[in-house]
Amino acid sequence: MKKKMKEQERAVAQGAVFWIETSDSVSRHYQFHSNGDLSMKVVDDSRTVVHRVVESFLNKFFPSGYPYSVNEGYLRYTQFRALQHFSSAALSVLSTQSLLFAAGLRPTPAQATAVSWVLKDGMQHVGKLICSNLGARMDSEPKLWRILADVLYDLGTGLEVLSPLCPHLFLEMAGLGNFAKGMAVVAARATRLPIYSSFAKEGNLSDLFAKGEAISTLFNVVGMGAGIQLASTICSSIQGKMIAGPLLSVIHVYSVIEEMRAAPVNTLNPQRTAMIVADFIKVGYGTFNLLFIYASFFI
Repeated sequence: MKKKMKEQERAVAQGAVFWIETSDSVSRHYQFHSNGDLSMKVVDDSRTVVHRVVESFLNKFFPSGYPYSVNEGYLRYTQFRALQHFSSAALSVLSTQSLLFAAGLRPTPAQATAVSWVLKDGMQHVGKLICSNLGARMDSEPKLWRILADVLYDLGTGLEVLSPLCPHLFLEMAGLGNFAKGMAVVAARATRLPIYSSFAKEGNLSDLFAKGEAISTLFNVVGMGAGIQLASTICSSIQGKMIAGPLLSVIHVYSVIEEMRAAPVNTLNPQRTAMIVADFIKVGYGTFNLLFIYASFFI
């Protein structure tokens, strides 16, 4: 105790400003340095190991100040986003395995197979270019386009999974599948910002975006591991993929629908505007306010 008091007296004599805060059984030492920087050091932590692990997870994968720094529904959105990326990554592993199997069945030289693979990937870029022309429409309907993006992605993945059944149509099926996936990628990326913006509460959009991408990366890796395990066991045959593929796709689309329900995007789109204007003309200002609230949250 005497040693700590001597250190404090020495720091005061040197002009340093510091203080100690204690909350949730954790004592933190804060200090302003002469160059203006603020440093923080944990001096005492009596929490359990489980408590520390949970807080470490929240700090890495949730915005600073969670849950007070985000709007309502963010936890539900994050839970289904994790499930969405898990199922999508597992499904992608199965589709890649199917494509390789289908390419290996073709009675063509290796060079021709390589050319087919390059052309197949080129179709994804065509899909991206076409979908980019629809960007203006996505601003007014971010939820609808986000769901449509995942439906397109699963359709493309489904064609890839089925490609071993038609090895002579490998290029056509794989190209069409990548075309749909290219459109899905653009639609998903274009709607990401307005969805994240709906949760930003304290000007923390960048933090929300970074932590959201961290969650996506984590569950993509976990999903890839699950996909590898499936591909080497029950999905090693096309029959197994025909069972697991649709199941993963249903989980994937259901997750993104629940994500969008949790996202509080309350901007006016054409349908909401038409309803509000029509109601305003019919009944006047009072009911107009009620309809605006309904349309903002349920359409």
